[in-house]
Amino acid sequence: MTLWNERTLEERNLLNPAFGAILVWHLAKGYQQEATSNGEQKTLPMVLTFIGLSLVLRGNTRNSLPNTITSSLATWINQNPLLRSAVAKGVSVLRPHVRESLIFGANHALLTFDATSIVGATSKTRQLNKYLKNSSDEVRECAKKAQFIGRWLYRNGDPQTVMSMLGVSA
Repeated sequence: MTLWNERTLEERNLLNPAFGAILVWHLAKGYQQEATSNGEQKTLPMVLTFIGLSLVLRGNTRNSLPNTITSSLATWINQNPLLRSAVAKGVSVLRPHVRESLIFGANHALLTFDATSIVGATSKTRQLNKYLKNSSDEVRECAKKAQFIGRWLYRNGDPQTVMSMLGVSA
């Protein structure tokens, strides 16, 4: 991991661990929301945080996502074959930043974990809404898309299936 003061301005802004933790919180919230609406008590599998942030942080990928969670991941991949490889590469490139975001989220009581998943997006909704209210349109869009992605990933199968479709290895 590059020292903070040696990171580029873009890296410090876009790959900021606080921002990443907020996006993971929204991913987990969306995933749990969709599971609950389907009568299940599932939590966001840890491996999907890497895919989720790869999908949301790259603007071109984020903007190409479907409009509804009922859209199939397989169909999206078929319609966007180049983005499939970008997501897979993003998972690899972003791995240390996602880990840093997870640690930041845990240290600041934003996220809680068990051995394999994010058990809770803690009840910091008020603080996060205040932060988002004072943020740029793009930051709000990233948070909104992260929640959508959490719901969408839940709908598209188990983590191994999602990873396989996207060409991501564990």
